[in-house]
Amino acid sequence: RVALQRVMVSEPRLLLLDEPFSKLDTALRGQVREMVFDHARAAQLPVILVTHDGADAEAAQGRIVAVGSL
Repeated sequence: RVALQRVMVSEPRLLLLDEPFSKLDTALRGQVREMVFDHARAAQLPVILVTHDGADAEAAQGRIVAVGSL
């Protein structure tokens, strides 16, 4: 959570998130996910999210690109 907050304060032009919520418990995951995506929407900040969790992808409320097995 601290790392995500530090990034948000630095006013980035793009967020690249690689499994950012995977180590959080279910309740905290939802809270942090909501905070990150609400902030990104309010700041009109593009987000590239790499995840295996469909709920994370849906919460991002954007374009989803699914990559199959190679």
